[in-house]
Amino acid sequence: MDLKLMLTTYGLVLLTELGDKTQLATLGFSANSRSPWTVFIGASLALVTTSFASCISGGFYC
Repeated sequence: MDLKLMLTTYGLVLLTELGDKTQLATLGFSANSRSPWTVFIGASLALVTTSFASCISGGFYC
């Protein structure tokens, strides 16, 4: 595993995702819910799914 690549990817995705509409929507769902862990799990699964799809799609072009 390339640790430098992993940390660079982590840092860039973290910075670009801060304050975006997805984060604001998640904040809204969590504020209106009595189960913030359920919102966290749902949002996390959605991000993992879209990231997986991006990685698979990117692999076809290289």
